[in-house]
Amino acid sequence: MTDHRTLPPALAPWVSALSTLASDVALAMGPLVRRVDELFSGAEDAGTDDGEPDGYDGLAPRGTIERLLPSQLQLWQELPDEFVRRAADGELLYLAAATRSPAVRGRVAVLVDTGPGQLGAARLVQLAALVVLHRRATSQGRSLVVGVLGERPGSWRDGDLGRQLAGWLVARRATEPGPSTVREWTEQLDAADQAWVLTGPHLADDLPDRHRVLVSHEQEWGVDGASVVRAVVGGRHLDLPLPPADVALRVLRGTAFRATPVGTGVGPLRTPLFPSTVPYLIARGDGPAEVVSVRVPTGRPRRHQLPGPALAATWLGRRLVILSCVDETLRPVVIGKPLGQTHELAVPLAAVGLSVSAVEAAAGPLSPLYFQGGDLLCEFAGDWWNLSNARPLSSYLTVAPGRQPDHPRLARRGGTHIWGTGLPDEVRIPATARVVLGAGTMTAWSVGDTTWRIQTASGLVGDVTIEQGTTIIGLVDIDGPHLVTVSSSGLIVRLVSPTHTRTLTRWSGGVGAPALHPSQPWLAVPRPVGLIEIADLATNQVLRTVRSSG
Repeated sequence: MTDHRTLPPALAPWVSALSTLASDVALAMGPLVRRVDELFSGAEDAGTDDGEPDGYDGLAPRGTIERLLPSQLQLWQELPDEFVRRAADGELLYLAAATRSPAVRGRVAVLVDTGPGQLGAARLVQLAALVVLHRRATSQGRSLVVGVLGERPGSWRDGDLGRQLAGWLVARRATEPGPSTVREWTEQLDAADQAWVLTGPHLADDLPDRHRVLVSHEQEWGVDGASVVRAVVGGRHLDLPLPPADVALRVLRGTAFRATPVGTGVGPLRTPLFPSTVPYLIARGDGPAEVVSVRVPTGRPRRHQLPGPALAATWLGRRLVILSCVDETLRPVVIGKPLGQTHELAVPLAAVGLSVSAVEAAAGPLSPLYFQGGDLLCEFAGDWWNLSNARPLSSYLTVAPGRQPDHPRLARRGGTHIWGTGLPDEVRIPATARVVLGAGTMTAWSVGDTTWRIQTASGLVGDVTIEQGTTIIGLVDIDGPHLVTVSSSGLIVRLVSPTHTRTLTRWSGGVGAPALHPSQPWLAVPRPVGLIEIADLATNQVLRTVRSSG
């Protein structure tokens, strides 16, 4: 969390909400948060609430002379002309009167426009507004809920602000919402709820009531893009300077949000996965919507909170791409630099044969994601799908990382034989065979219930025999190609080659299925008390241990 000691006293009211951001980003966003709070104070004067006076709460552009800030009185003495100008333009600042009401309050419901017109700089103002509204809701004894225009009306995001911001961050819509969309959402509200709309001029001009509508649009530009956003609430506007370009990019790419270090987390790490050739391990964390990532052999583990249950993931360069389920729809979450139009992908669960109950109960291993040209491939319950068009890939047997991030190796049935990327051309593999793909061109396929044949770029290596019920988790090259197998009990790990079998006693006995890196001799083994050991099979030594606490 952001340490309150790293923030100036002026940001003290928003420390709790700003704790979702990295400390330097929270500090850089501070001026924008304060200005948005000033803007809201003008439209939502706390003194207009029914109830008994209860001190002061924030700032307001209107008030009595007794509540005028001392800094404004000093301005009157030193720059009287500027004081008069600010008074005429409604820019003087007063202490906002707070009230205490015994009445039960409703929710603060924020409707967010995430269409094309609100991408970029306007999203920074939306973030500041959500921080401000979270603090105001908390101080009034209300809860904050967030709805995304274009999603199913009434599917509010509640809970802690960190989760709400995670959902807001990935909820980008390809089309602009209309006034009917706002009406459908507001019809879901209770009479005591207080609704805000965060949008741009296009939608705001068509709304009948703009009292609690924040309108944002880019106003000035510099060499790095938009530098000032004009924000309007009611009849008042402020021109808001944006934080530095590097901070803005981190926010928009999702890397500015606080990913909790594993050492301070709770709950065990489960079901490890090496989804690509990059040196990163991912695992499930505390609950179905949390994913932990860590660079191997060195790197600080990070927790990533998703807007819904996570089903699959991969690393693509420096981007972490996670497939999450939000409102019965599969949506990719890109953590890092934006990835083309990936954020616009939305696949209904029913289109890929998944049920809501199965997704909500997700606890098993994450599936790896693969990019093939412009398509996104994933396996669900043994069936491969092209998520870009929700098309089943019934001929696909297996997919593995290739030499290029968007050109995976694959094996698929074609007539009576299996063909694919990197398979030996001189060998005709029967369509009934099972196939395992390793690094480079290493390939293994079954020639019976317990016999497997191994081939590399140098030619046929030979046949190996494994025990009945054994699971093959991959191929590794350690002084020649070996199958890495796990016994039917799920406990015993072995290296099997045509000439010998070696039991890896040190790396057996895990509390869950181990995971093999697709191009390195690294094996991730889940251990008790929520830790994962990563072994280097070439040296038979622990490469690192990833812990869930302490």
